[in-house]
Amino acid sequence: MAAKRTSIFTAGVGELTPTAAVGELTRLVWGGLLLAAPGRVLRAMGGHPGSTPSAILRVLGVRHLVQAAVLLRWPTPEAFRLGAVADGLHALTAVALVADRRRRRVALTDAAIAAGWTVHDGVAASRAGARDRR
Repeated sequence: MAAKRTSIFTAGVGELTPTAAVGELTRLVWGGLLLAAPGRVLRAMGGHPGSTPSAILRVLGVRHLVQAAVLLRWPTPEAFRLGAVADGLHALTAVALVADRRRRRVALTDAAIAAGWTVHDGVAASRAGARDRR
């Protein structure tokens, strides 16, 4: 019987696939950008720094940093499913902001990004579950 390989991305409770690792490292970068340069991110998304308080983007950045750290440390199907729920709720709230013409472009971009994270976490959850069943 071969011993299970471990790496810095394995916490003994799940195994992080290479795709999931890249996704969560990308989330770390995204969260860091939101935290460090919220005005620049907002402008890049087509928004105006005065229309959305920087504090909101910084809080979102912290949420992404914490979520990525948790998922890198505990890459279980359950953890990824919880991440998918958080990202899905985020996407739904962003869609609700589309009604505001001033925030429409930013809201659509944000909803698309959050939907992408939702899909990523859902796929990672199913792959982590498949690896656990082996």
